[in-house]
Amino acid sequence: MQFSYKQTFAKDNATVLKMFCDPAYHKALQEALGAMNFRQVDHSDDGTRFMIKVSYEVKSSAPLPGFAKKVLGETTTVTQTERWDRSTKKGEVIVEPKGLPGKIRCSTSLAEAGGSSTKTFDWEVSVKIPLVGGKLEDLIAEDIRGKNPVDAKASQKLLENY
Repeated sequence: MQFSYKQTFAKDNATVLKMFCDPAYHKALQEALGAMNFRQVDHSDDGTRFMIKVSYEVKSSAPLPGFAKKVLGETTTVTQTERWDRSTKKGEVIVEPKGLPGKIRCSTSLAEAGGSSTKTFDWEVSVKIPLVGGKLEDLIAEDIRGKNPVDAKASQKLLENY
C-alpha cells in the first residue's frame, strides 16, 4: 500500500533541515506523538548526511480488531531510522515495529517556495501475512495518517526553537 501527504512550514529549508537534523527534535516529536521509553540507539552527522536511529514504545491511535492485536499487541516496540541528505534535501524513514513481518518506509523531500518549506511524505506499507496482511496494511496506514495532524502541529511548535 502506498500513500502520500505534505506538511508546510513557515520557515526556509535551511532552518527546517536544521530541526530535522537535531536529535532533540526527534525525542520531542516522538513524545508529542505519545511514544514511551524513548531512547536514541545510534546517530551520525557529517554536515551533509544525517542519520538517527531510535527506539520507543507506542500505542496505535487506530482501533485494532482482535487479529491485529495478536500481531501488533496493545503496545508495540518500534525501531525507527531517519536519514537526511542536506545537499539533495531528501530523506527516508524506516519504521520497524517488533514482530511485524513486512516493511514500513517513507521517502521524504523538502521544497522551498516563498520563504516557506513543504515536506512531502511518500509512504509504503507492506505486511507479509497471508489473508490478513492487506487489512493490517490498512490499519497501519490509518494510524500513520491519524498521527499526521499531531506530527504537523508538534513540528510547527518545535520549529519555533530554530
